[in-house]
Amino acid sequence: MLENKPSLLIITNLYPVPWAPNRASFNKQQFDLLTENSTVNIILLLAWTEWFNHRKECKNTQNIKYCPYFYIPKFGRRLVPFFQFISLLFMLPWIKNHKPTTLMASWGFPDAVAVSRLNRFLKLPFFVKVHGTDVNENTQFSARKKSMKKWLNKADTIFCASNALLKSLQSIGIKEEKLTVNYNGVNAEIFFPIKNKPKKQQLVFVGSLINTKGVNELLDAFIVAKKQCADLELDILGEGPMKATLAKIITEENLNQSIRLQGSLPLSDVAKFIRNANVLVLPSYREGVPNVLLEAFASGTPVVSTKVGGIPEVVNEKVGLLVNAKDSQQLALAIEQAVQKVWSTTDILHHASQFNWQKNVQNVVFKMDQQ
Repeated sequence: MLENKPSLLIITNLYPVPWAPNRASFNKQQFDLLTENSTVNIILLLAWTEWFNHRKECKNTQNIKYCPYFYIPKFGRRLVPFFQFISLLFMLPWIKNHKPTTLMASWGFPDAVAVSRLNRFLKLPFFVKVHGTDVNENTQFSARKKSMKKWLNKADTIFCASNALLKSLQSIGIKEEKLTVNYNGVNAEIFFPIKNKPKKQQLVFVGSLINTKGVNELLDAFIVAKKQCADLELDILGEGPMKATLAKIITEENLNQSIRLQGSLPLSDVAKFIRNANVLVLPSYREGVPNVLLEAFASGTPVVSTKVGGIPEVVNEKVGLLVNAKDSQQLALAIEQAVQKVWSTTDILHHASQFNWQKNVQNVVFKMDQQ
């Protein structure tokens, strides 16, 4: 290791943990590549309830430190950055011991607000990475929006996963010169196409099993579409609070042979499902630019998704179909069209070529080197 290698401290809630090893794989991929240019240390913010339930598994390493913070569930969300900040103050000895030269927060609210407060003591070049929900949801609340405007404006650069996120931050008063679009990438060694798709019409969904991912509409649309496409099948990859409800509906509709709840899987297994699927379906209510869409393109798999957030920026008629969110009828029609259409794998892979982690990390390193 070079002695003059920069030292980057990343503070985030989005990173794999022992009890959720597949969490935020996109962040891990980016952070791993950043180690080629910097010594990377990570403080992982954990809500106290999660930390308490898994405290025996929270084993600090030389470069990863767990940081539990207090909050009151379902109350006072605007106060969370303050509680995170207080917890981070106790991390100052560990931070100073690692001698960071650059600071980055990955998640706009509450994480980046708390880290911006902390930086009053560190006085480091400060960068923020925003993803989607951290902006789209929290800018709907006046107190959170005011806090974001004040503290995110203290960042040197804010990396936005889509142009839609950039415009959203601009609209709340973040200075334009601080904002830059930096699309996420795809690991081509994991996500790649196969020559022949299965003969069955295979759909795949990848995401958290929560209402805002459109899982109710997904099941409703599948039931309708299957009446027109008898061999339609669906693999649902992910975990979440709606899993039991989905399982009940699948059983009641006698679809256990057609819909499979696969749970949370390692990235390599996720890639296998995506490359073997005829269509990836993601009917979210809100998003930045979901990495799973970029991963589908790299796998030569077309998509059906919704006209929300930054999704229209990365989906055109050559790689997928877009529908309105919360519209299961429109989603069903799009699924029927998508499985019947002859897609050009060449066009999809050409489109995918613009999204790569090397390009993403080069943009980050370039901005950091300017400070």
